[in-house]
Amino acid sequence: MKRIYIKALLMSLLLGLNTACDSDYLDINTDPNNPTVADVNLALPAGQAQVAFIVGGQLNILGGVLAQYWTIPKGGNQYRSWDQYNITSSTLDGQGGQFVGMYAGALQDFQYVINQGSQQNEWRMVGISKIMKAYGFGILTDLYGDIPFSEALNADLTITPRYDAQKDVYAGLQTLLDEAKADIAKKQGRFPGTADMLYQAANEAGMDRWVRLANTLKLKFYLRLSQVDPTTARAGIQALYASSGTAFMQAGESLEFANGTVTNSENPFWQANFRLSNNLTASTTIGNLMAPNNDPRMPVYFLDADLRTPEIEYVFTPNGTTSTNTAQYTSYPGKYFIGQRFLNGTINGTSAGSGVTAADDNAAKARPVVLVAYEESLLLRAEAVARGWAGTTTDDPARLYNEAITASMARFGVQAGDYLTKPGVDYARQTDKIRAIITQKYLALYGLNGVEAWSEQRRTGFPSPTIPVVNLTGNQFMKRLPYVDSELQRNPNITATGIAPGDVLTPVWWDAD
Repeated sequence: MKRIYIKALLMSLLLGLNTACDSDYLDINTDPNNPTVADVNLALPAGQAQVAFIVGGQLNILGGVLAQYWTIPKGGNQYRSWDQYNITSSTLDGQGGQFVGMYAGALQDFQYVINQGSQQNEWRMVGISKIMKAYGFGILTDLYGDIPFSEALNADLTITPRYDAQKDVYAGLQTLLDEAKADIAKKQGRFPGTADMLYQAANEAGMDRWVRLANTLKLKFYLRLSQVDPTTARAGIQALYASSGTAFMQAGESLEFANGTVTNSENPFWQANFRLSNNLTASTTIGNLMAPNNDPRMPVYFLDADLRTPEIEYVFTPNGTTSTNTAQYTSYPGKYFIGQRFLNGTINGTSAGSGVTAADDNAAKARPVVLVAYEESLLLRAEAVARGWAGTTTDDPARLYNEAITASMARFGVQAGDYLTKPGVDYARQTDKIRAIITQKYLALYGLNGVEAWSEQRRTGFPSPTIPVVNLTGNQFMKRLPYVDSELQRNPNITATGIAPGDVLTPVWWDAD
């Protein structure tokens, strides 16, 4: 994990925190080589790296399975329990777990920068950390609903923080983002430069990217309330447009974490498939959306099922099948995502018949983690305008919709061709504009951010998933992740949520449909 190197540097600087000493500079207990306060430019990249590893790795896989991008091929078993809704309180918990990693790792790093940077007038890095803190808490509340928020990340206050209602968490996220914009507007402190592993902000233009990202996140968080509190959502979006105009993410400003080909620097989705190959194959849910419109992204998203015949044959699999009733050859995630990391029957990623090379493998390793995509930002704006919530903006939802699809095609190296004019895609022909927008967001997020796709699917119901063939929920859809063991065992305040241990069926607050 790329976080290890950065974290090691940070921890070496923090070792002195547990050693008491007086102010005498000659005190032999004071080690000048181990200061008691780490530089904030070490904590910031550590937090960013861990968020990218969590969101781009296991959460991407889990969200992709639950959103029905993927299911499990014949012979694959690693994620079959997820596919059948057998997700327990231990799934994302424990040492190396994503829940603990987000709270005790990434979010603590961002809070450290906020605490120390506020004292040192490092307002640029404080602002960035507040944006990242809002992003991380947004991921957690979308998965779990009510979460520790207002009392979290402050062990001096309490080690058993209260659980805030998701409605209050969402209000708090908006406040965090407003504070971040105000901090950045002070134009004080160092530019983080390479310590900012996402935008490498080395000047005011770089900081402007962070402000536009904050506006984009504010828009996303308001739209998340569309089904449960449209009044607040509309008012918030109108105010955002009135104050920011169209100052949202621009082309080339996707929030991405760069990866490499050196061991433990690779894309975390590739790493998962390297260690646990033959465990994901394409779901009929996404396949049946793309095939009727001959979506140009299909050869990038999916592999030819048998990898033998000249023509490409896609074989999609219903979610929740068992190994005994799954076809021998199915369509794995494309080489863009996993390179050579597949084993399909007797054909593997290094055979001549696969058409996949070592160069494809290196490209998949180095593919960035996408936390917020530019095309996602365009579709957020399209939805806001289509709902009539964007005030007097001159934004046109059809233009934004088409630009988003084109940007998605460009990301995967394909041409849109006549795709935009197909009856099932052409914005002007769609009777349900919101459904069209969300469907295109779902297609654009494939392989990039599965957890965001699952959240949007729960919010809107689009695209319609199917109940897994085998499931442990009595033929009901999963609506949340269960609270993790560490919280159930150590934080008595969890009882205030009213959510029983293991509950995956009670919708989170914003999931009103």
